[in-house]
Amino acid sequence: MKINSFTGRVAIVAVGGLFLLGCDKMMSSHEQPGSSQTTANSSSAGSIVPPAVPETQNPEDKMPRIGPEESQKLVKDGKAVIIDVRGTDAYNMAHIKGALDIPLNNIEAGDYNGLPKGKRIIAYCT
Repeated sequence: MKINSFTGRVAIVAVGGLFLLGCDKMMSSHEQPGSSQTTANSSSAGSIVPPAVPETQNPEDKMPRIGPEESQKLVKDGKAVIIDVRGTDAYNMAHIKGALDIPLNNIEAGDYNGLPKGKRIIAYCT
């Protein structure tokens, strides 16, 4: 039984799920009037500007968040891969160069095909 090697993959997948929870929370804050995510001129289209990296981490998150610079370094050094969990249609429209298309639905269903072994997984949804 491959529980030990599988456990590491499940922990890594949990990062993606928790990351998406954070994305959901970020989107919810955009919908609320007076959100700290809006700019002073909220009457113009496109006035909602999310931060590149949240200033404070959601206390529900158990996994750390990293910024784009650290992500790029980890990928360049061969220590991590980036997965796009938005779904194949969104992936086909645009994605981070080199990102793998592994929809969250697949991960939640227990399909870990395509997730590399021995590397950190950086998941993104937007």
